[in-house]
Amino acid sequence: MATSIAVAILFSLLSGLGLAFETAYTIQDDARQHVFWLQRLNDPTLFNHDLIADYFSSVAPAGYKFIYWLANSWGLEPFLFNKIIPTLLGIGNTIYLFLVTVEIFPVPLAGFLASLLLNQNLWMLDDLSSGTPRAFFYLVFLGFIYYLLRQSLFPYLLFIILQGLFYPVTVLISAGVLVINLITQKKGRYFYLVGLLLAIAILAIYKLQMAEFNQVISLATARQLPEFYPGGRSSFFLNNPFAFWLTGRRSGFFPFEWQYFLLCLLVLLVPNTIRHPRRFPLVRQIKPQVRIIWQILLASSVLFFLAHLLLFKLHLPSRYSQHSWRIVIALVDGIAIAILFDRIKDKIYKPLIMAIAICFLLYPTYAVQSYPYRLGYVNGNAPELYQFLQQQSKDIMIATLSEEGDFIPSLAQRSVLVAAEYSIPYHWDYYQLIRQRIQDLIKAQYSTDLIEISDFVQKYQIDLWLLDKNAFTVNYFADNSWLGFQPEIHQAISLLQTQKPVIFTQIDRCSVFQTANHNLLDAQCLLNSK
Repeated sequence: MATSIAVAILFSLLSGLGLAFETAYTIQDDARQHVFWLQRLNDPTLFNHDLIADYFSSVAPAGYKFIYWLANSWGLEPFLFNKIIPTLLGIGNTIYLFLVTVEIFPVPLAGFLASLLLNQNLWMLDDLSSGTPRAFFYLVFLGFIYYLLRQSLFPYLLFIILQGLFYPVTVLISAGVLVINLITQKKGRYFYLVGLLLAIAILAIYKLQMAEFNQVISLATARQLPEFYPGGRSSFFLNNPFAFWLTGRRSGFFPFEWQYFLLCLLVLLVPNTIRHPRRFPLVRQIKPQVRIIWQILLASSVLFFLAHLLLFKLHLPSRYSQHSWRIVIALVDGIAIAILFDRIKDKIYKPLIMAIAICFLLYPTYAVQSYPYRLGYVNGNAPELYQFLQQQSKDIMIATLSEEGDFIPSLAQRSVLVAAEYSIPYHWDYYQLIRQRIQDLIKAQYSTDLIEISDFVQKYQIDLWLLDKNAFTVNYFADNSWLGFQPEIHQAISLLQTQKPVIFTQIDRCSVFQTANHNLLDAQCLLNSK
């Protein structure tokens, strides 16, 4: 196990931490949603009466809030802790996957290989690196599975509670596994029933916690919004049925990353080895607890199709299957490779054995370093702007269609009216307000009517208006695909082809700060335009 933990730390050092601390303005993409409001822990006056901050605070699980509060009380401010927590979670994932593997197949090599493969996969994606609630899935689920296999009542109940506190989707999968055991196991049904009742209670409590924003968008409404189609902010309805059902990030059944399809081929070898115990003697080490693998896949599959049937009441279908597949494939591949290795180890020279072992160690590291994805880490490119905004009053409201709006709450600690990063459409009682704000902002920014601008500024209490230097060109909308709002965009393009909006004519007069790519205007100055 010590070697497995060392490998987990190595992955973190070579990929996660290196990217996380690349610059002073490096931040994880999803952390911009789920962490920015936690800056209130150090300054409660930040983001007062901010719809976006209130929404993301309300949907955050209690355990997630608590662990960031605890870290902050120890001097690790939220964004610093967000960069560190993936390493800690990676170590925890490694420990529990190793334990689960050897509980099923008591061969340490299999545990090492399984944890190696899972680390390789997770450090190519942005789930673990995000440090957001979904980053906790693997730890709280693997811990639950381990203690379930061990028949350890209190630890396994504790992990069900942790699932509800950190990532409630996990509770549904665990409940499915418990239901399957209640049906198929003749002994110890009380053990499974207690866990199932606890899971139901936790889900009910979580539902009550979200009372402020609980109107899940209906399927009929989602089908009418371009945001849910290719090119939209939350693309879900894909044109290709194969991609939609199998590999879609939000809708697909299987993990979408390329290397896991290759690893699936090793899974197919396991049934063949089990049928030939004389040729593969190590298969005799496989214990009856191996049934947990098909139980996990069955529970995940049922929930996947149920989530499709009830769109979007159970959130995204892929959340129920893709995480589970990553665990199962790593686990089964670890066992398969160990069995095959045992078969050939007496037939090949020791130097070749060492070469194979080195390949298993070095290939995943190489794959992580060469993979083009940056674990979701992005860099803020306007430090002077963030510093200027930090000098302004903490209760200002900034209107902008610029992509910099995604960074301002995190790096400047100031509120924005809207931004692509916060335009999450799954709760309609939140998103219809955001959508209306975006439409109003587009109309006002490209208006020739000063009264319309005045009404907008007063309605939303706008203090500053941030403009990209190319905001008044026709190509601006093509470069910002999230602005797919009609008829507002069509009207703006038509106007730009013949006239100049009021705001464009007031840039020089009302500008309070400029960078090479941005103009920041005083909104009150715009109201005095003539």
